[in-house]
Amino acid sequence: MPPRIWLECRYRTRGGAGAAGGGVVAEAGTHWVVRLNGRNRALFFLAMLGVLALHQWQLQVGPTMWVLQVLQFAVYPLLLYQRAVRAPDPLRAELQNLLLDGVLLGAWMAVWGLPLWISFMLAISVCLNVVIYMGMPGLMRGVVALAAGVAAVRLVAGIDFRPDTGLLVSLLCMALLTFYLLLFAQAAYQRGLSLRESRKVLGERLEQITQLQARLQEQALRDPLTGLYNRRHMDQVLDRELAACAASGEPLALVLLDIDHFKQVNDTWGHLAGDDLLRALAAQLREVVDGRAMACRLGGDELMLMLPGTSSAGAMAMAERLRRRFEQVPASTGAGPMAASLSLGIAMFPDHGQSARELLQRADQALYQAKLHGRNRTMLAEAEPAQVQACEATGHLGPV
Repeated sequence: MPPRIWLECRYRTRGGAGAAGGGVVAEAGTHWVVRLNGRNRALFFLAMLGVLALHQWQLQVGPTMWVLQVLQFAVYPLLLYQRAVRAPDPLRAELQNLLLDGVLLGAWMAVWGLPLWISFMLAISVCLNVVIYMGMPGLMRGVVALAAGVAAVRLVAGIDFRPDTGLLVSLLCMALLTFYLLLFAQAAYQRGLSLRESRKVLGERLEQITQLQARLQEQALRDPLTGLYNRRHMDQVLDRELAACAASGEPLALVLLDIDHFKQVNDTWGHLAGDDLLRALAAQLREVVDGRAMACRLGGDELMLMLPGTSSAGAMAMAERLRRRFEQVPASTGAGPMAASLSLGIAMFPDHGQSARELLQRADQALYQAKLHGRNRTMLAEAEPAQVQACEATGHLGPV
């Protein structure tokens, strides 16, 4: 994977957060790698300048060399940071800065005569940077950058090989290298905390999205007024249940019902009162359905019950209980308590039809017959008069 993509995928964090491990807040939109390296480079190079002062104290280095070293180790980090911040692509510019570090530090190592511990410390710091931000493929780039710097000095001025650094400078190099490694360890720790927090937030957001999707899916299956399932969902479930009943040999009852004189309710008491009446009926339907049974609103005041595994006698008994309860318990509406009655028609699978369409037609015919026979009754599709179970209405329509 290319270094840029690797960095963006693994270490991209929320905008405006401080640099990992440093708590340094930079300009909004500055890449965290630029901020982190700007801090680390400035600290490391300043400490390196102190080590060099101690190492070169007895070497009688001229003022020109000291000026160049101050520019390299005190001013150069600030210039590189500004270059990356102002670049159109800060991340790409900072990755280029890492390789430039390698070339320049390799050149300084050669100028100083390749002192052992100083050269080791600088080489490790360069390789560490490129591996962290470019992966193992970046290691070769870092080595090539160091070698290019050494080779350039060797070709131009030659190398006066002076590997000895002395005990104190060697110890300081070890301490500085340890400090530099600890900077990255702290950065990794803070980055890990940030990533765990980000994963937690993303997990919570994902859970919210999942719940929202579930609610939206459920709402898409429900009638918004009554909360019952809608016609589209019922059609899907009914086809599935008919196939299951055909395979198992079970009966299935389809019950159509609507509120008697519902148009008069709307005309007399208003549509809001009619809506309240429908909600009251839906609430009673939800109380009687369980297991595989399902209630839905087909449209208007027409509702339907699907009762898999229920015989015609069981369907008639349930329909009658529902009819009597709806008649006897006034519904609370905006116009006051209101009593109403139901007419119901039942069709049975497989006696009255093999498909959902046939059963709906037969149940609708039975409902029509219930209306013709005076309403407030339950009728079975194509039943003989002696087989019709009906209950005459004793209540009246209107406010109680």
